[in-house]
Amino acid sequence: MKVRLGGLTKVILSSALLLLIAVACDDDEGTNTIGEVLYIDGPASVSPSSTVTFTAAEAGGTISWTVTGNATLGTTSGLDAEVTFGAVGTATVSATGSGLSGTRSISVDGVAAEISAVAFATAGKINNGGTDVVTFTFAAPLASVPTVALTGDFTAGSISALTEVSGSNMTQFEATVTGGTGNGQLNVVLTGVAVSADYGGATADLEAAIHEVDNVAPFGALAVSSSDANSGTALTFTVTLNEGARANGASMTVDLTGAGTESTPIEVALTATEDAAVWTGTYTVAGTDEGTLTAVLDAATVVDMAGNAPTELEVNGSVNIDNTAPVPTLTASEDPATTRLVKITPSSEDVLWLWLPENSQFVPESSSDFEGEGKGASKFVASPGTYKIYYMEVDAAGNSSSIVLLENIVVAE
Repeated sequence: MKVRLGGLTKVILSSALLLLIAVACDDDEGTNTIGEVLYIDGPASVSPSSTVTFTAAEAGGTISWTVTGNATLGTTSGLDAEVTFGAVGTATVSATGSGLSGTRSISVDGVAAEISAVAFATAGKINNGGTDVVTFTFAAPLASVPTVALTGDFTAGSISALTEVSGSNMTQFEATVTGGTGNGQLNVVLTGVAVSADYGGATADLEAAIHEVDNVAPFGALAVSSSDANSGTALTFTVTLNEGARANGASMTVDLTGAGTESTPIEVALTATEDAAVWTGTYTVAGTDEGTLTAVLDAATVVDMAGNAPTELEVNGSVNIDNTAPVPTLTASEDPATTRLVKITPSSEDVLWLWLPENSQFVPESSSDFEGEGKGASKFVASPGTYKIYYMEVDAAGNSSSIVLLENIVVAE
């Protein structure tokens, strides 16, 4: 069956189709004028001096791009085009290809007068007479250099006038801060902050926190990982302070003298951990001489983040260097007063021992084979039979004795 449409019906259907296309292609990101259905993807608003990539919908063939207003067409490739925008205002991006075309309207918006970053040349703390450089980075180029002054209840110290950081295109300005007496947080007010006209010309007076003035001396102590060591032992030296610290000079150091240095004074450089209040360094004991290894923290190499030297600092540590292997003894026998009660009596509580049946084929080779077994003096009940016991000692310095075997230990019925 054929249906014939009248002229009025055709007009209505054609109008509805055009309305449907227009609604489907409406974009809440900005105006996107449709020719023969060529959609351009990209932002509806941009910042001055920004470069953005726009993409045309798949159309086939070659795409031709044009821009108008405060914009410059850059590199084009396939369906993409780079566009660089100029001053505050409006621009359009248009594309044509294979009989299709489209245009997108873009708003170039102004930038607020605001600080995007505050940075310090060294640390965020200074003491009385100490100096540091603070750098303010702004969200957009400024029209002129702002004025800066300390503000708030605590204003101990001073700050110089701002100067532009070379090559920053009027986005970064720096000043020298000098600490004063007392302790507290310094704040500044920047007046006359005016964004350049190309970026919208916004103005504001802004406040920012800068350095902390700190005139309190740090305190802390030196600790050594072990009080006993032998040749080859890696010792760790740890300095722990009540606040973050830094090296005063090339490095924070611990000076070593005495046994374990092969008669040559050793300087151990410390490095900061993730916690700036904790610094560590390592040294491996050398030589075969024995005696005391003396460790002294060089307090002159320690200051806190503000530059204050410590006044209360435990700087001394010592380690007993022992390279002589122990010679342990041990007895193992049935207690005559109690049947089947075995008594183990070693020469030291550091003696390790391994109780086995006489016919056991296991032979320990190192101290690791004694882990989880016996240690020091002990009493236990054993089943009747014949046993043997291996024993050895590892002293506090890490020296190991030979492994000794006692056999034919009889536990009666």
